Amino acid sequence: MRYFLRHVYQQSQNLFEACLPSRCLLCHLSSHQALICQFCYKAILTERPCCLHCGCGLTNSQDFCGECLRHPFYFQQLHAIASYQSPFPELIKQLKYNNQLLYADLLGLLLASSIKQRYTAQQLQDIDFLIPVPLHITKHRKRGFNQAQLISDALIKHLPLPTMINSPLIRNKFTHAQEGLNRKQRTSNLKHAFSLHEQSSMSLKGKYVVLIDDVVTTGATINSLCQCLLAAEVSRIDVWCICRTELG
Repeated sequence: MRYFLRHVYQQSQNLFEACLPSRCLLCHLSSHQALICQFCYKAILTERPCCLHCGCGLTNSQDFCGECLRHPFYFQQLHAIASYQSPFPELIKQLKYNNQLLYADLLGLLLASSIKQRYTAQQLQDIDFLIPVPLHITKHRKRGFNQAQLISDALIKHLPLPTMINSPLIRNKFTHAQEGLNRKQRTSNLKHAFSLHEQSSMSLKGKYVVLIDDVVTTGATINSLCQCLLAAEVSRIDVWCICRTELG
């Protein structure tokens, strides 16, 4: 029986490895059946100077940026792998618009590796819930998936994190694309865009939650979501994303 189980396990591992790409998704050189080769992995995860609160890139050694003073955020801290720069826009677009779902696994892997550089094991264990930023049901049906959900699914394979709950957040409003809008327009676009499932409020009270998204620009979407969560009396909100767009 033990031999049989070992044989089944070995065969399943062989099948899994056979499904992995033989070439790196970034440089397209041999990756030894990994999503990304070691050269690209090390090159892409370089530390960057950024605001310890909102995650915006900084050009000097200060800890916090002026943006946080001008436009307060409701989360405790935001962690991003990088600014919105190559190769991340290409990877995100492959996932969102070309239905290349394998890129969600790559982005989740990279985000997990980046998080390990900033959070201790104890800090990760303190987290109660991961919550992907929701899509409106119309957009979800059209795209067929929520990219933040897929990245979250990949993320929990590589970190000691709690299983995600069904999102307590509802996107009520089909908002226009945020790209190209200034801060005031983004805030107006998101007015009354989100709400909470009534039954979720009690389960969130006093909890430490992390919002997951692909790209954070001005933070207007995240701030709107944070207001809903704070109304449910969560104790702390962090944000994890792939890219944090630099503000001008």
